[in-house]
Amino acid sequence: MGLRLAPTVVADIEWAVVSLTGLIAVISLLGALYSVPWTFRSRQQATTRAFNYLWITRALLQVLAACYALSLDLRLQVLWSANSAIIPGGYNVDAMCRLYIGLSHGLLEPSFLLLVLFACLYTVHKHTSEPGSNPNLFIFALTVGLTLPMCAAQVFAALFSRIMTQLKYNEELMYKFFAASASVGDAMCPAEPENPNCAVCLFPEFSTLISATFALMYLLVLWAVLGRIASTAINKMLARRIRLLQICITLFFCASITLRGVTVVNIDPYSLDFVALWLANVVVGSGLILVVSAILVWVPVYDGRLANARIGPLVAVREKLTSSYHRKQLPVLPTRGFFWFY
Repeated sequence: MGLRLAPTVVADIEWAVVSLTGLIAVISLLGALYSVPWTFRSRQQATTRAFNYLWITRALLQVLAACYALSLDLRLQVLWSANSAIIPGGYNVDAMCRLYIGLSHGLLEPSFLLLVLFACLYTVHKHTSEPGSNPNLFIFALTVGLTLPMCAAQVFAALFSRIMTQLKYNEELMYKFFAASASVGDAMCPAEPENPNCAVCLFPEFSTLISATFALMYLLVLWAVLGRIASTAINKMLARRIRLLQICITLFFCASITLRGVTVVNIDPYSLDFVALWLANVVVGSGLILVVSAILVWVPVYDGRLANARIGPLVAVREKLTSSYHRKQLPVLPTRGFFWFY
């Protein structure tokens, strides 16, 4: 039997997680506001028109990032258990654990990653620079369409584990494979150990295996798409940025799934190794959100606004000097195929 943490210590750690996820959500929402070209002129600027086509996708990515970060709170005992600080007596911990599986691992995590993939995939296809061409709806439809099977699989995992719970499974292997929560009445609330809300969420292996299958297929496609983009990048800085995104998504996503899978070694929610693995998973998930947001939203939007500020006045001067009868098409910045990144 390893070192066991006191419930008050775990509660303090969970409040730190609430603060972290809240901060990331706020940063992500600010990033969504920052990515919006607020004026019509900025959206139609000839120098960065192609870049601005994807502002809706960027803003949506940041909203998803905020929701993904907040979904990590669905499994926290300080919010839903019998010792909840916001709901007296708690609120159906087992249901919240299953909601966490379906919402976080089934909907928000895959949709966030798929939106990244399809936005990057759009950049390697030929497209028009006409103002009417807008790929956001197409990217959104692809993301929703391929997220639904993953969401259905994770919802099935959550509901199937509920069925197994009703069958009163006692075998340790079955428990590790299907259990979404574990009773900790002896430690959390000794006065009423049979209280169903004296429980903590687990990471069932069934759900983790579904995520691992998705990760394998996703990363194969991601490496093919980003590898193609990086090989034709217009400069070394852009190529390095694409490779960094490729490596970071791979490392963070694989680490997250591995950490969830390893928790079955010791499923005592108050053991030091379980808490450490869960906390590391939160840090990895937060790192994935921040790195993707920085590479695909914050830095490109800053570069685009800087380009508008520097080149916009020159374009305006040229428009004034050019005769209305001999006006030619204005040059566009060399961002074709790469404006999602740069």
